Amino acid sequence: MPHYTDDENILVSLSEGDEKAFEELFFIYQPRVVNFLTALTHDREASRDLAQDLFLNLWNDHEKLKNIAHLSSYLFQMARFSAYNYLDRLSVWEKYASEHARNLHVEESEEEALFVKELQEMINQAIEQMTPQRRKVYRMSREEGLSNEEIASRLGISKRTVENHLTAALSVLRKILYLSIVLFLTQIR
Repeated sequence: MPHYTDDENILVSLSEGDEKAFEELFFIYQPRVVNFLTALTHDREASRDLAQDLFLNLWNDHEKLKNIAHLSSYLFQMARFSAYNYLDRLSVWEKYASEHARNLHVEESEEEALFVKELQEMINQAIEQMTPQRRKVYRMSREEGLSNEEIASRLGISKRTVENHLTAALSVLRKILYLSIVLFLTQIR
């Protein structure tokens, strides 16, 4: 891996689509970003997901980085906004869940059972609509419990590709879950 002398060199190379620059950026900043996000969210797993999304978005929009003056400041500002958005969504969910919990009966209602069944069908349908490779990576990770390294080795792809597939798959499933829960909670009011 080439060694870039400073953030400015990484930024210039990254904005030109240099994958090695992105790998070095990820190697240098990912642990720091995860720690920063964990300090804000108090949730290590969610922080890893948020950091993964942040770096994926950074790579997808790398052409726009030409106008960034300070890479470190930019990354941590993005991380801060990401954490605040996550906490906002979480507080909305907790508010609705708390209101709903007050009205719950000991036994699950037929409506809730139907919701769970429909949600599972939506998730299964979303998984089936994934590309074959993404579906395989997702199932190996979530159903077989394999690590990203094990998946990469078995499929003959890079660990980064595995991470990209998982990030994209989980993003779709999170949206389905979030929207389904909000719709369900608004229907039972």
